[in-house]
Amino acid sequence: HLRKTEGTVGVSDGEGKELTPKGNLGLYSGYQVGTQAESYAWIDLDRVKLTKLDADSQIEINKDGKKLEINVKSGSLFFNVTEPLDDDETMNIAASTMIIGIRGTCGWVGEDTAALLEGTVSVTAGDQEVTINAGEMAVLKEDGKLEVKPFTAASVPAFVREEIAEDKKLAADIQDTTGMDLTGADPMAPYADLLAKYLDEILYTEFV
Repeated sequence: HLRKTEGTVGVSDGEGKELTPKGNLGLYSGYQVGTQAESYAWIDLDRVKLTKLDADSQIEINKDGKKLEINVKSGSLFFNVTEPLDDDETMNIAASTMIIGIRGTCGWVGEDTAALLEGTVSVTAGDQEVTINAGEMAVLKEDGKLEVKPFTAASVPAFVREEIAEDKKLAADIQDTTGMDLTGADPMAPYADLLAKYLDEILYTEFV
């Protein structure tokens, strides 16, 4: 279900028909959700699978029984699966040529990156498969290779930090596991205008 929206959000069904976004709008297989600048969409996949779509982003939902896949066509998606999936359930997030298998974890996925704040996930790209843990990200490089590296609190996008800051238990768990305090102001905020100029060229930022 589309739980809530902020700004300009578009929804279309499996046949491409535009729908009017509203609270608790049912989303079915083939539905697409897109956001424009300074716009966000919160989606409940069910009561224990929560996602937030970043600004200037688009996803497509595909569901077959207990098999769920979210295709991030552009932009970024935050996810928080608060309980482990059942043995017969699968949840994958696809972005670019990467597929991230989600079980019971928290993090975000961009077009060429998958980053984890809690838990462990497997990331595949072609015949490559890597495992990332809390505090690590997998980056799909230009040569098609997957690189795993740690990240810092300053690398966590603002739209993700906002969700973490609102959930004190989750924030505490992340700090216990990774040492990152995500409840304060975004240290990259003073550079937002500068970064925005080169947004299409920037893959990764870190505050030193």
